[in-house]
Amino acid sequence: MRRTATAAHDEDNPMETIIAAPDTRGPAFIPPMPPLAPDRVGALGVLAGLRRNAYAAFPPRCRAQGVVVMPMPGRDVVIAAGPQAMRDVLAARPELYRRIAAGDRIFGALIGRGVAASEGQAWRRQRRILAPAFTPRTVTLLAPHMAACTEAALAPLEASRGAPVDLLAVMQDLSLAVAGTSMFSLEIDTFGPQLRGLLLAYAAGIGRPRASDFILPRWVPTVTTIRRARFRRRWRALILAIIARRRASHPPGAPRDLFDLLSEAYGDREEDLLADEVSTMIFAGHETTGLTLFWACYLLAHAPDWRDAIRREARQVDLSPGGAGAAVGALPQTRAVVDEALRLYPPAYMTARQAVADHELCGVPVRRGAIVLMPFTLLHTDPRLWASPERFDPGRFLGSEKPDRTSFLPFGAGPRVCIGAQLATSEAVLVLARLLRDNDLVLDDGAPVLPVGSFATRPSRSPTFRLRPCA
Repeated sequence: MRRTATAAHDEDNPMETIIAAPDTRGPAFIPPMPPLAPDRVGALGVLAGLRRNAYAAFPPRCRAQGVVVMPMPGRDVVIAAGPQAMRDVLAARPELYRRIAAGDRIFGALIGRGVAASEGQAWRRQRRILAPAFTPRTVTLLAPHMAACTEAALAPLEASRGAPVDLLAVMQDLSLAVAGTSMFSLEIDTFGPQLRGLLLAYAAGIGRPRASDFILPRWVPTVTTIRRARFRRRWRALILAIIARRRASHPPGAPRDLFDLLSEAYGDREEDLLADEVSTMIFAGHETTGLTLFWACYLLAHAPDWRDAIRREARQVDLSPGGAGAAVGALPQTRAVVDEALRLYPPAYMTARQAVADHELCGVPVRRGAIVLMPFTLLHTDPRLWASPERFDPGRFLGSEKPDRTSFLPFGAGPRVCIGAQLATSEAVLVLARLLRDNDLVLDDGAPVLPVGSFATRPSRSPTFRLRPCA
């Protein structure tokens, strides 16, 4: 049995708690991954590959060199896959970069001018408005909502154990329900199928990045941008209907939530921006948490020792709505599984910036206007940073020497780090613990499921799971 220390706190004993990682007898699970691109691929090949699958778009030399400049007519493409390069771009010298036009083209139809898309003074103001709703204290306040939604989602599954289950759909629906109830005090059942249908259709079609998204200026139209504009009209109408429902159904004197905070800050004169912020929160909840939970379940289906570890841990805490707030910090092994799922399958598989001036990045000249791509998929599997990076091994997050923060960036880094990171991971931990507490999890078949990085890190197919009772 491997024993590693963690900083988890035991209220009965102020000494550091010792966490025993599962005894992984037999070979560890190595999840299947697409092969990297040929080393000869150039800038256009990388950009074209992003539409098909970012996990197969980058050549091995990008990982080996840390910073690779790929010349292209009009502007260079720079692949910054090393930890120092990403730290410099995202955290140390963010003033040398700006958001790229591709971000607006790909995500603008969904989030408009929400906080994830804004820049400069507008971004600082929006971030300041949202900050009070995303403090550590908020996790404790919202945990009961997360637990209640989880119980409601699992009840029909547990009533029909043994039946085939599409866990990807279940987890994404659950994440939508959590976003609706915890942030907007709104039961999402009425709008959930429409939201999910539009998000899935967008992600599978016009939401996939095109080379033109990276090459063309913002103002140049394409057939895809026209189709995205049509989609935005449908999406926006649905978001406005949700806002109208929220205002009509929320009685005076009810507890304040994120919607109240946003509504007061933006007022009637900024209704469009309010709608964009609501869109951002719904989209982020659906994509980040739902996909993370699916991938965690897929990994755990191949790791019975870790399923047992989570079950033992979950049975030591109160996961009911009344106890969920305190339980979040008492599930270190479940958190380690979530972190390992985020390492192997970060929902946001890449981020990008555009250089605003000539400069050097880790000693490599970068020209003004260059597109700088930062693939977290390469960073998270670099053998110089991770021992046996191809293996599913949550134990790497339980040791006293945790992975360096610059080598693990599922939510980005620097000033624009994802504001909802703590809420997303806390939700995933609570849901996973509750799922495994009373159920075992098996896959119907052994066919591989590959990550497809195009809009987010989605599975190549949605396999069928089955829940089984456990003692």
